[in-house]
Amino acid sequence: MASESIFVGGLRSGGDAAVPSDSINERRDRSARQAAAGQDIWLSPEIVDHAPQRHALLRLLAAAIDGVARPEPWLDEQLDWDALITTAAAGRLLAHVYHGAIICGIDAPRSLREAARGFRGRSLLVNSVNLSTIQRVSGALDRDGLAFVVIKGPLQLHALYGDYFVRPSSDIDLLVARKDYDRAARVLSTLNYQPADRCRSRWWTHYLGEQHFMADDKTLATVDLHHRVQQPGCPAPRELQSYIDEARRVALGHAAVPVLSPVHACLLTAVSFVKAVYHREHSMRYLCDFAMMLRAMNETDCASLRRTAEAQGLCNQLIFAWRCAADLLPVAMPLVPPRQEAALSRSEMIGEIVLSPDSSGIVWPKRRELLWHLCDPRGPWGRVGPYLREASFAAAAELSRLRNK
Repeated sequence: MASESIFVGGLRSGGDAAVPSDSINERRDRSARQAAAGQDIWLSPEIVDHAPQRHALLRLLAAAIDGVARPEPWLDEQLDWDALITTAAAGRLLAHVYHGAIICGIDAPRSLREAARGFRGRSLLVNSVNLSTIQRVSGALDRDGLAFVVIKGPLQLHALYGDYFVRPSSDIDLLVARKDYDRAARVLSTLNYQPADRCRSRWWTHYLGEQHFMADDKTLATVDLHHRVQQPGCPAPRELQSYIDEARRVALGHAAVPVLSPVHACLLTAVSFVKAVYHREHSMRYLCDFAMMLRAMNETDCASLRRTAEAQGLCNQLIFAWRCAADLLPVAMPLVPPRQEAALSRSEMIGEIVLSPDSSGIVWPKRRELLWHLCDPRGPWGRVGPYLREASFAAAAELSRLRNK
């Protein structure tokens, strides 16, 4: 008998009725086609298949994304559900996993149902506060006539899954232009927000390009005010004004709140994925969101995405995230574009890196190598210029951090 149904969020299907090509042979054939097109294979089907709980977890995530049940022969009777639940919880994937189990008709253990309920309850509690805070803060910024955009968080979850509570968001992220940052901080101060003491150093204000603003009113969420969206050590977008200028408004209660356009949201999700991999953090949730975004795009949208990535210097980051999503998640999505000049380093541990970054068995790529491969070539010297610029910025940031200035 299938697991009892509990509401874990409107994780809706992408609208494809056909079962995706996700058998071992079909994935091997797809890999061969990609190799013939000059694309490196990051993760072969054999690598995905060697760890039963990881294989099962990816199948459940895929079912939650496309709404298609996977036949159960892949479900090993010796599957360690406790290990799977622990991995899903650490990656904030419990809603996806439980929803995938329901779609697949799996009689999931009681421990998964209880974990999903607890996760749902925390998401409801935290994101309700976030949504209320977004209404109040965005209203104050609008009244001041300040251009801004809400990035990530429950509004993006709702756009992707039709549900604000797929996973808890720790705070609210707002992006403003650098020239408007101090003005935005003053608007927040009228709501009794002040930057946290640890966020007042130059490392935060210049190198990270963000500060955590804490409210005196404990019923309001923390606000992360950004003028940058990438941390030192990874290539940053060449400009951010278009992210703000091309924002669209979505209804939230009686308010209309600016959120990222689909193209910019997809790029920023790729950036977030790269940031998490660089810092050796759980990153699978970003790939799930990224896959949902890609599945909603047609050829025109994908072409616009690639053009914008090229203009932003984010092509290699976009393709890195795209390839990881395509290799790990057996769902239908647009084909990965050909790589730019030099390919990213092949890694047969990408599944473990994404799902279990705390595993002692991972051989991590050196950060300088990752930065080199993520830099887009520009000008006569290719990626040398962007690499040296980003590496110098990262070195200066680290020096500032160590000096606590």
